[in-house]
Amino acid sequence: MILASCLLGVLLGLLGGGNFRSIWHKRFRVWPLLFLSLLCEWLLSSQRVDGFLTRFENHMLLRSGLAALQYGLVIVFLARNARKPGLLVALAGTVMNGLVIVANGGRMPVGPSISRFGPDALDKLGQAPHYFAAGGQEPLFFLSDLIPFAGYMISVGDILIAIGLFVLGLYLPYRVVRAANAASKTGKSS
Repeated sequence: MILASCLLGVLLGLLGGGNFRSIWHKRFRVWPLLFLSLLCEWLLSSQRVDGFLTRFENHMLLRSGLAALQYGLVIVFLARNARKPGLLVALAGTVMNGLVIVANGGRMPVGPSISRFGPDALDKLGQAPHYFAAGGQEPLFFLSDLIPFAGYMISVGDILIAIGLFVLGLYLPYRVVRAANAASKTGKSS
């Protein structure tokens, strides 16, 4: 859903007169942090890594630390690029998701509404080490994946991230004239 919202924004931006070249000319600060964050996500979602971590007495603390690192990396990236349209909203959603995941041992609680999707959904949930079926008493439960949407369970944080990335997607195809460039162009033409 989140990636689709960004792609939809890009598509609408292109249909509205933007172009692909403008997308590739956008500058983002500290972008390598996103790749490190993806590595953390892969580790958290790996059943093999989860099996390894469960050997330790404090495995939930290790998962929480890895989740805090993952979300910390994304938060730094978003904060350093907060002037880009939509990224401040995405930052708010990321903070919400990060808080609930870190507070729950590096796993996202999923609300009981998942049962609407049938027993297969509960089986898949049981196989995903970075999610768990919530009973309602978990820390920051109100930030959990509680909202059924298009075959998935999403959180308020997911909605904010999707909105922020949609707005970013709309912005990406358009050329941005920076103030220094605009001033030098107007000085040359006079």
